[in-house]
Amino acid sequence: MSCEELSPWLRPGSVFGREGSIEREYARRAAIPFRHVPSAGLHRHRSWSNLVMPLTVTRGIAAAWKAIRRERPDALFSKGSYVSVPVGIAAALCRVPVVIHESDHSLGLANKILARLATTVCLSVSAPHDAPPWLREKTQLTGLPLRSDLADGVPERLRARLRLPDRTPVLLIFCGSSGSQRINDAVRAQLDALCARFAVVHVCGRGNLEPSLNGRPGYAQMEYLHDEMPDALALADLFIGRAGATSLAELEALDIPAVLVPLPASVSRGDQLDNASAYARRRAGRCMVVPDDEHLQGGAALVEACENLTEATGPLSISARPLRAWLQ
Repeated sequence: MSCEELSPWLRPGSVFGREGSIEREYARRAAIPFRHVPSAGLHRHRSWSNLVMPLTVTRGIAAAWKAIRRERPDALFSKGSYVSVPVGIAAALCRVPVVIHESDHSLGLANKILARLATTVCLSVSAPHDAPPWLREKTQLTGLPLRSDLADGVPERLRARLRLPDRTPVLLIFCGSSGSQRINDAVRAQLDALCARFAVVHVCGRGNLEPSLNGRPGYAQMEYLHDEMPDALALADLFIGRAGATSLAELEALDIPAVLVPLPASVSRGDQLDNASAYARRRAGRCMVVPDDEHLQGGAALVEACENLTEATGPLSISARPLRAWLQ
């Protein structure tokens, strides 16, 4: 059943998240009430902030509990991340059913915590064979939902706005709302080589613009894309970015060759490493993985990967991509 079919039975809800987050901006654009919840993540390296994390989470539970008691939702849907933990706990305390969704191949820490409290655990891939019985009883294989306007992008609209040269292959660089300083630095170190072959659309994250590059021919930088993201994906002949599950699902649906730089295990739980490995096997010849280590420094490995993929796949316009049809 679609959201449109469900809408007569749904009451307007709220989005819970951190003030200043991209979720706050999405809620504002959609005119959905936003509820700020104090939250803190567990750092995977020694940090003094880990000592105060329990206090912050407790404050978050109290704030979410007050909001849930006031709004009385029929259910809570959570996609994970550390901000979801206090909200999920508060919902369970208020006897509100909790439904969680995991995009990656394994449950993240927040979803591992909330899985015990959840009524239903939605998975993008089948549950592992060693999953405990109590978890298997709750799981539903739903896959990973994609944005409804993914196939509606108009590439020439964005090309004209950014004043990119006609008939030049487009390289899209995108690493989420926060961007990646390491990938940004590697790209900018090799900008001459990349711009010699591509028109570069660089979505570099909040606060990561480089003023000295403004107005450079064949190069456009911006902090983030909202409604224009379908246009950017429709325009892209090649992609450089992280290996988040949603990004990979969109790239696969639109058949865009990709150079992936997954977050290393030193700063994550290794989920993007698993995502990138599985995606590269499934998309052999359409994907290359560059480790985020010394190979990334200086950007030469990114240029080599882009050249190898371009030679292997050749120019590919969005109208020719075979998976576009089933999205419409």
